[in-house]
Amino acid sequence: MDRAGAGFGRTVKEIVARLGTRVVLVNVPYFVKDPQTGEMIFQGVLDIFNKKLLVWKSEDGKNVEVTDINDEEKYPELYEECMNCREAAIEQLGEFDEEVINSFFETEDYMKVPADVIKEALRKATLEGYAVPVLCGSSFKNIGVQPLIEAVNDYLPSPVDVNPPEITASSLARSSKSKKHSKKKAAVEVETTLPVSVDPKFGCVINKKKHVTSALAFKVITHPIRGIMVFVRVYSGKLQPGATVVNTTTGEKIRIGKLLLMHGDVPEEVKFLNAGNIGVITATDNISTGDTLITNALTKTPSQLSSQESHAKLLPIEIPPPVFSVSIEPSTPSDKRKLDNALAQLLKEDPSLKLGYDEEADQTILSGMGELHLEITKERLLTDMKVNADIGEIRVTYKETITSPTVEFSKSVDSVGAKESFSVSLSLDSYEGALDDTPFINEENSFVLEQDQNIVIFEKGSTPSNVQKALDAPEYHFGVAYDALLSAIIAGINGSLQIGGKIARLPLHSCVVRVKKWTVPTEATSASDLVQVSRLAVNDALASLSEKEATIMEPIMNVSVFLHDADLGVVSQDLMNARNARINAIDDEASAHAGDLVVWAKEQSEKTYIPHDPTLQYMKLNQSVGKKVIRAEAPLKEMIGYLPRLRSLTQGRGVYDMEFQGMQRANRDRLSHILGGA
Repeated sequence: MDRAGAGFGRTVKEIVARLGTRVVLVNVPYFVKDPQTGEMIFQGVLDIFNKKLLVWKSEDGKNVEVTDINDEEKYPELYEECMNCREAAIEQLGEFDEEVINSFFETEDYMKVPADVIKEALRKATLEGYAVPVLCGSSFKNIGVQPLIEAVNDYLPSPVDVNPPEITASSLARSSKSKKHSKKKAAVEVETTLPVSVDPKFGCVINKKKHVTSALAFKVITHPIRGIMVFVRVYSGKLQPGATVVNTTTGEKIRIGKLLLMHGDVPEEVKFLNAGNIGVITATDNISTGDTLITNALTKTPSQLSSQESHAKLLPIEIPPPVFSVSIEPSTPSDKRKLDNALAQLLKEDPSLKLGYDEEADQTILSGMGELHLEITKERLLTDMKVNADIGEIRVTYKETITSPTVEFSKSVDSVGAKESFSVSLSLDSYEGALDDTPFINEENSFVLEQDQNIVIFEKGSTPSNVQKALDAPEYHFGVAYDALLSAIIAGINGSLQIGGKIARLPLHSCVVRVKKWTVPTEATSASDLVQVSRLAVNDALASLSEKEATIMEPIMNVSVFLHDADLGVVSQDLMNARNARINAIDDEASAHAGDLVVWAKEQSEKTYIPHDPTLQYMKLNQSVGKKVIRAEAPLKEMIGYLPRLRSLTQGRGVYDMEFQGMQRANRDRLSHILGGA
């Protein structure tokens, strides 16, 4: 509220009109006229429910003067404003909760309805999405911060008021007769959703077992003094210092160190973290952002946990593929170790960063989700971590794919002292469009390599007779676990696909690898040779293709441009010509919502009570101007640096957003353009 032109009432009406919701004013702004300039200075808030005026006397937010304005004769203007706001709140909430109306009828005085009754009704209305509490303040001047924090406690749901989080368990496929693999997960994994309920005492009860302790590592930072600090939220059970937990992302067992509760930047060592607590694990570097930690609350070890429980994952994060990348090299050979350590730390803190290696250019490639994302990462490396490194320009991340299927290729290697050999026979194919839409993922024994959406299919009858015999036996007796055999073949295939294609040595995307046959000696004790033969077979298949049977894949974005009618022509022309975009639709901004909701929201906005606000005139002026939304698809490369251009075309009025749609094959003209600018 301290910014020039800020309008409380105008903003409240925009919240109702744009978001299609009811509002209840918890407090409203209080201004004092500057005797010298005549300007209205924001200095506090009027607490509607408690009938108090709060005025902040210092910019640190600690010195607050509280005045009771329940005396109509002493504070007539404040009393009237408070009564009007209370009347609006009680009438709004009375349609939702009869208790509010009953309380009003006892006195028929809006100022005498107890604050607790209004707050309880507003909490219920907030939890059910009926209405939204609205407060105001200034973060810069620390005005209104305390009421906002109290409102979080008063109106927002506690963990037991909301639905429990989704908890899934992933396990490797056990045989060729296993369930179909979930197309959303990593290779050879079968996903199961575990039953979860909420107990006020134990938190989330997973798999109907109250002794399971689960925690989500939602943030990892490296403190200059305390070292690595893993911030966790405990969802179930009790986490104790010295306990051994399973990191379900890596499968590694980790003994955790001290546990801390953070009070701002001041740590407090504690003996345990209960369900619902947010704390810090210290003295461990084997946990990354997004990892789930599981243990047994009784034994402080993962013992007595089922296989599903020890593979459980809390709130699995869907991370979009990185679409921008930079090359990173140490300035001198002596800087390499420091650079490697810094990059490892960044990857631990931010799972959306990816690290790769370009063998042809002999460069390390760091990929991220946006220009700003990589700029911040670059600044952290050079400024905060003091790394001496040469960092290249930010570039769009491209992939390659094949456009023609190959014939079958085989590779084998003899095992020392064995009568049989390791061998793999396979062929390559590809698909266009989204992963979810391709029929390949519905084939039996199809496994997705999520990183580049490649698919490995083990065809029916491909399993060696000696391995199949072991699978069909009551107990599996073979020198190497079946999971390890499949994983070895997939690892070899993935390694070869990541090395790159013929055009620009970029990782391959949207490829389908059909494993026709594979063999392994009965005496085998390791699956490492399967990795080698799988990689060599894919290499031969790729080498058999010409450059004309391959192409580049580029990231395509869904773009929405919000602008006024007057700017529609120039912006559309710029999108089609300069941005190579395909416009799918041009809509009125209001039509982006359901028609009935728009009408309701407009009517609700008009009748919503607000304090006097001189900036409302600007809202009316803006509403008289027609607004449009252009929906388009555009290559990411052409959208780099688009905002300044859009602002220039629209005199600063236009805004846009975009999200990743997917990778798309480039035609020959587009291919020349991409390679020419690379």
